Amino acid sequence: MTFKFQNILNHRKLILDGHFIELSKIQDKLIKINSKMDSVDNSINYYKETFLENTLNLTNIRDYNLLDGRYKALLTKMDSLLKTKDSVLKELEDKKVQIVRSKMEYEKIDKLREKYLAIDKIAELKRDEAIANDFASNRFNRNEY
Repeated sequence: MTFKFQNILNHRKLILDGHFIELSKIQDKLIKINSKMDSVDNSINYYKETFLENTLNLTNIRDYNLLDGRYKALLTKMDSLLKTKDSVLKELEDKKVQIVRSKMEYEKIDKLREKYLAIDKIAELKRDEAIANDFASNRFNRNEY
């Protein structure tokens, strides 16, 4: 006998799998952001290390403003990446909550399926036992005559 809620179970599994796929995409996004942040952080550190050397070679204020503008652009980029990372982390936490909820819903239906299969198995064993008893009683009756 088939489980009458199998289509619901399949649908819940599909939803759960979709949430896991979305979670992996968000984690991939977070890895890329962290990589970009490392790159920008390395650029900022390099800029700080070479700042004195670069300023000694400057001949006018325009070059200094250009150098300062590049540094400010790096800081702005880092702030932007930090904000993006925060939003991605929030999205990651939301997706984890969705996965937990979806998994609970899936497991409810799956446990119901397991109970249904166990009841079906017990009923099948009782049928087999009744058939075996019927055969045994028929043999017994034939031996009496």
